[in-house]
Amino acid sequence: MTYFIRSICSPSVTIIIRVVLLSVIIICIQTSSNNAHAGDNTFKAGDFTAAMDVELGAGYFDTRNTNFGVGRFDIITGENTGDAQWFEAYLKPVITAEYLIGSAGYLYGGVSLIAGLTRGDGDAGGFTNGTEDDIDNEYLYIGWNSGGLFSESLGEEAISLSFGRQDYHIGNGFLIQDGNFDQLSKGTYWLAPRTAFDNTALLKVKTQDVAADFFYLESDSDQDNTDLAGFDLRYNTSESGSIGFTYFHILDADIHFYGPRDGMDVYSIRANDINFQSLNNFLFSGEYVSQSGSGDDGKIDADAWYLQGSYTFSDASWSPTISYRYSEFSGDPDDTDNVSENFDPLFFGESTGWGTWYQGEIAGEYLLFNSNQTTHMVQLNATPNESLSVGAIYYKFDLQEKNYYGTAVSDKSFADEINIYADWTINDALYLSALYGVAFPGRGAADAFGGNEPYHLFEVAFYAYY
Repeated sequence: MTYFIRSICSPSVTIIIRVVLLSVIIICIQTSSNNAHAGDNTFKAGDFTAAMDVELGAGYFDTRNTNFGVGRFDIITGENTGDAQWFEAYLKPVITAEYLIGSAGYLYGGVSLIAGLTRGDGDAGGFTNGTEDDIDNEYLYIGWNSGGLFSESLGEEAISLSFGRQDYHIGNGFLIQDGNFDQLSKGTYWLAPRTAFDNTALLKVKTQDVAADFFYLESDSDQDNTDLAGFDLRYNTSESGSIGFTYFHILDADIHFYGPRDGMDVYSIRANDINFQSLNNFLFSGEYVSQSGSGDDGKIDADAWYLQGSYTFSDASWSPTISYRYSEFSGDPDDTDNVSENFDPLFFGESTGWGTWYQGEIAGEYLLFNSNQTTHMVQLNATPNESLSVGAIYYKFDLQEKNYYGTAVSDKSFADEINIYADWTINDALYLSALYGVAFPGRGAADAFGGNEPYHLFEVAFYAYY
């Protein structure tokens, strides 16, 4: 089975998909003059429909007392470059297409490119150094959807099967959200426009309340060439809420920064945005993950979990929402044995706004990555009007074990961080976001970095969609 899936996702088949989708682009260009109108990005020709979208993002970032006063460490050159000021930008055109095949559903596909750059000092974590510019393909996939074929038994669009470079996520991104880690020559570390897995095979089946995904995913070298296969089952409790169970096995992987991945079995049970009838404005979420197994690089025994509750004062001015979340990710107390107890955060990513799952714009982006840590988060968010959202988040970070990525520390207390942000939806196509953050080091961070100054950050990002 694994051989079959890898054959489907092989370079030769990828070339075929590329040719097919480039043909779609040509058709779109040829038909656009007859079918497109000003401001209309959709093209139609009989049973064929295609759309082109363009996304642009840009951001400016400034840190002071980087790494608690020690300075930015460039992982590319090994140099300490002091504080960091940098700029990121990207352009992402996307073409998607559908072709109706009568009562047998429809074929669909997508292709996109990303052009990105980073200038200045490079990001505060040292993953880029300000010289990066890169143009590469992002999406390149093709698939089939059942459409109305099973409408009487399973429902509309009940089954889909797809292959190629595409996005895939589970739940709110605690485990699987982002298939591409934007770093080194790719640039755009913070904006992170690249999200597609290198290769995928996805079978999705859904009814009104129950859904199942069967997936095979491959990542590139930024995620240690990880290949995995598994399934996700979920039951929708409401329009936005669900409970689910996930299992997958890592078939092959290079050894990772957090420890061995090869041979890992991952089990997860979760609840997302569960609403209780007796508390209409309260939402509950939580997830537990177990990682176990053994492979060529050693044994694995790790876990992680979180619980979160949110309450919205819907009758109050600005409809404020207050949230609390506790999360815990196991660490390894003894790195000399043959068992890795460091939780591997795998393909986590941002899915529902600030703090999910980059916990803290300083610690979560550049210092702690959901392994060997416990985090308390308190968030207050308000909406003065339909286009503006403002808020503040407090984080308390502690290490699970008395080491920071192998460096011994005298205390588990790592940092306290405050983020203050504003998100402005200017119109349907323009979006602006700004944030100020400050992190105060605990004894553990001071031991690990050798500095004890407050770490400051300012960032502003602009997005345009057409």
